Amino acid sequence: MGTSGSKTKAKREEQSAESPLTPTPEMAGEQQESAPVLTRLVVAKRSELHEGEMCEVNLGDSKALLVCQNGEVTAIGHKCTHYGAPLVKGALGNGRVRCPWHGACFSIKNGDIEDFPGLDSVPSFKVVVDGDDVIVETSPDELKSHKRTQPMARANAEKDSRVFLLIGGGGASVACAETLRQQGFEGKIILATREADYPYDRPKLTKAMSATGEELRLRSPEFYASNDIEVQLSKEVVRN
Repeated sequence: MGTSGSKTKAKREEQSAESPLTPTPEMAGEQQESAPVLTRLVVAKRSELHEGEMCEVNLGDSKALLVCQNGEVTAIGHKCTHYGAPLVKGALGNGRVRCPWHGACFSIKNGDIEDFPGLDSVPSFKVVVDGDDVIVETSPDELKSHKRTQPMARANAEKDSRVFLLIGGGGASVACAETLRQQGFEGKIILATREADYPYDRPKLTKAMSATGEELRLRSPEFYASNDIEVQLSKEVVRN
C-alpha cells in the first residue's frame, strides 16, 4: 500500500510539472503583451438617455457617438469618414445614422458604412450598462483613427475565374470594387480610367485648392495592390 501510494504521488507530481495549472512568469508576460489594453469609462447615466436620441461623449482625448434606440445603447465613431461632419447633427433612422452634410449612412450597431459617399466605416465600441452607469470599453487601437476599413477577400483564380471591368476612375468605381471584395468576390477586378493618376476625390478640386495629388487620392496605390484591385491608368474605352 505504501509503495503504491508513493508511486501514485510521484506520477501526479510528474504530470503537474509537465502541465502546470498556473502560468509561469514568462507565459504571463507573453499574455500581457498580446492582450489589448482596455479602458472602461463611465460616459453617461442610463436614466438620462431617452429613446431615439444621440449624444457625443468623451473617451479621453477622443469622442464617441452614443445612440439609444429600441431600448439598446450603442456607441460608434462620432465623425463621418467622408469629410468629417459631426454625426450627432445627422438624422437617426432605423438602425443607422445619416451624415448631415452629404448623406453617408452608418450602422449604429457596428459602424459599417451602408450608403455613400465615403468609403470607410467608423469604429464601434462595446457598451455595458451597469445599474445606471453607461460604460464604454475602448482600446488604444480603436481610438487611433475615426476611420475603419472593412475586411476584404483576396483574388483566387482557381475558385473564381470571372473578371469584372469597372470603367471610370470616380468614387463610384472605387466603392464598387471595394464592395465586391468586402462581399467575398474572389474573381479579378480591373478598374480602368483615362486619367493618368489614381482615382481621386473630384469635389475637393474646388474645395481644397492647395491639396496635392496624393492628398486627393481616394486610396493609395498600395491599397489597391494589397486587395487585388488592378488599376489601369490612361485607358479609354472605344467602340470597334
